[in-house]
Amino acid sequence: MAGDDKLVLQVGGVTRATPVRRTASGSTASANPRTTAQPAPTAVPVARLISLANEMAAQEPPVDYARIASLRAAIASGEYSVDPVAIAKSMALFHSAGGNS
Repeated sequence: MAGDDKLVLQVGGVTRATPVRRTASGSTASANPRTTAQPAPTAVPVARLISLANEMAAQEPPVDYARIASLRAAIASGEYSVDPVAIAKSMALFHSAGGNS
């Protein structure tokens, strides 16, 4: 390549001509010393991200309808008992731990 003023590189199927510069010792070096190929960023288009966010927001949280039906039946028949002291303790513990309600 003596006398050439461009260094031809092929990276990823693309051929590029890079200017060559002479060093003090007389050898040649590429004006662009970085010759390693960098992977292209895998960017997801913003529109796709917005679409995914809308789909997730439209989904309802999981609901155990069988559990709801069994609780309703237990309340209606009087089999479900509430312990107000246990509920109050749990609420106090929740709020003292910094829980949000």
